[in-house]
Amino acid sequence: MDNIKFITGFNNGYLLAKYEPQLLSVVSINLEVSNEYIGGLILGKNQFELEQRNELDKMRQKSRSRENELGNEL
Repeated sequence: MDNIKFITGFNNGYLLAKYEPQLLSVVSINLEVSNEYIGGLILGKNQFELEQRNELDKMRQKSRSRENELGNEL
C-alpha cells in the first residue's frame, strides 16, 4: 500500500512540476517528508527538474557544436 502511495505521489509531483510549477512551489515551500506520498511528490518534482536540466544541457551542447562548425567554415 505504501508503494502505491509513493508512486501516486511521484506521478503527481512530476505532473504538477510540468503543468503547474507555481502551484507546486507554493504547496512544497515548507513540506516535510511525513509519509510515502509526500516523499514521492518531492522526488517526482525533482525528477522532472533533472530531466529539464538535462534537456537544456543537450540543447546547449548542440548549439556549441553548430557554432564550432560555423566557425570552422569561415
